[in-house]
Amino acid sequence: MTRSAPPGACRGAAQVQRFVLGTSARARAPAGSSVVPVGVGDAGEDGDAEDAGGDDDLAGLTFDDDFVRRASVHEAAADERLERMRRIDAEYRRLLDERRAQFQVPVAQPAARRARRRTRLGVALVVMAVAGLIGWSMLFEEVGGGPGTADIAGVDPVDTSDAAAPGDVDTAEPVSPAEPVDTVVGRDLVEGEVARPTQPSPSAEQQPTPLGTPAPLAVESPAHRFLALQPDASGPIAYDPCQPIHVVVNTRTASAGADTLLTEALAEVSRVTGLQFAVDGPTDERPDAEREPFQPDRYGDRWAPVLVAWSDPGEVADLGGDIAGTGGSTWLELPRRASAYVTGAVTLDGPQIAEILQQPTGHEQARAIIQHELAHLLGLDHVDDPAELMHPVGRPEVVAFGPGDLTGLAELGQGECFPDI
Repeated sequence: MTRSAPPGACRGAAQVQRFVLGTSARARAPAGSSVVPVGVGDAGEDGDAEDAGGDDDLAGLTFDDDFVRRASVHEAAADERLERMRRIDAEYRRLLDERRAQFQVPVAQPAARRARRRTRLGVALVVMAVAGLIGWSMLFEEVGGGPGTADIAGVDPVDTSDAAAPGDVDTAEPVSPAEPVDTVVGRDLVEGEVARPTQPSPSAEQQPTPLGTPAPLAVESPAHRFLALQPDASGPIAYDPCQPIHVVVNTRTASAGADTLLTEALAEVSRVTGLQFAVDGPTDERPDAEREPFQPDRYGDRWAPVLVAWSDPGEVADLGGDIAGTGGSTWLELPRRASAYVTGAVTLDGPQIAEILQQPTGHEQARAIIQHELAHLLGLDHVDDPAELMHPVGRPEVVAFGPGDLTGLAELGQGECFPDI
């Protein structure tokens, strides 16, 4: 702990360390002492400091020569100290030379070291060249019809087998019953069983260009965050803008006017992103945290549509209290390509939103909740700015997307097109 010293404390301590006050050297130093104390203000044998000192404490300072001669320690002269240092240095150098001679460590000359480096570099280059020739010969042998495949500078490899690569759509003929192999889950199939695909065929609705463009921004704002980024961090993961996003609705706890709220919210999100939504109608699918993105038995050969489920805390534990809704999406990772969202879900607390609708501005507040969750669906995360709609705590006066929300949504509406998924 640091404490402040009283006035003069440090100064007094320094004086005590430097001087012995109030006594004569002859009176305090014992015979044979190795320390020569110096008295300040003691000029004579009678010890009268005031008669000899005057105003100067050091005036009339004298030493007892006999006492100094009898002292066991004497201060060496400057010449003696210099000569001693020279002897020490000479002895150090002698010992160092003896140690070097003992170990006999040869010191290579610079020219010899350079020659050895050139020799090693030449050998390394020859080895690398030979290894490169062997590698290229093996590579061309495989491409020319060998048992394997090769991937050269981003060119798709030559497929010499019937197995589909991870992430590709398997369009080959059904697996022969004679050789049942399940490449999806890694188990042998029962004779006659056909492996189920893990993703749908490419969409027939895919267009060569985006279906829409984001609304122009009045101002760009950095007050936005994304839920997920591409593997190379080049941008956010987004939905394919070249095909519509299909939506199905479970209306189990929906109140009167819920369809209007959803329609208005989807229209606003579509306007600011350029993404197009297609509402397919009602569904009996219930919200599930482990929802499968591909459900061919329920929705056919396509990615499962986005599920908007009007639910309650009894069905979805994340709802209730201050939580009026949740939203998010599932993305597909493609080898050596960008990732893309393929489906997702929005879950809304029907009873809580019904209470909000009873307030004077309840319709606007309820629509803002749905827009907030749809923005999560498309990839926006929460922000710290309370003026943005993506702030985690809603405010009655904030019922529309803010500048940061709009900037982030516009970027999410300009993702990559994926004609093969």
